[in-house]
Amino acid sequence: MRFRTWPTLGLLLLGCTRSNPALPQPEHPERYWIERTDAELEAALSTACTTAQSQSKPVLLVFSAPWCIDCRQVWALEHQPALAEERTHWEEVVVHVGRLDRHRSLLDAFGVRAIAHWVALAPRDCSRTVTDWPVLRASTFEPATGWFGAKTETELRDWLFEARQNGPTRAP
Repeated sequence: MRFRTWPTLGLLLLGCTRSNPALPQPEHPERYWIERTDAELEAALSTACTTAQSQSKPVLLVFSAPWCIDCRQVWALEHQPALAEERTHWEEVVVHVGRLDRHRSLLDAFGVRAIAHWVALAPRDCSRTVTDWPVLRASTFEPATGWFGAKTETELRDWLFEARQNGPTRAP
């Protein structure tokens, strides 16, 4: 018996690059997935820390890449009303991880093994590195493939809300 795997594999790979067409797609994904050098990302994190402290907000690190179907699904969910409202309570920095080959020190420090991955932080001292900020919560979300974490707008909103309400799970 001979198996025909290539057409099936091709369909699977094609599915890895598309988000759910049932969700309205936000505009300007190029503003979301910004490729930064390590120095540029460090500057963005410093700015986020300063802004977060001045507005009494936590910081959300979003480890993501545009090729990732789950990342694209989370990106679309972020613009749905309930989740969009909760995100106003956060200072967000998207970390474009490429093919998990960019910003390796951050990926390793936060134990990121899969994306879409969020790390909720409570920076208290902006002179310290992001890896020293207290962690409120961290999780991988795969709403499209269904393997990990929250899968709906409401579940993601609740995850953020609970992170904001509860204290750090890891202190510096």
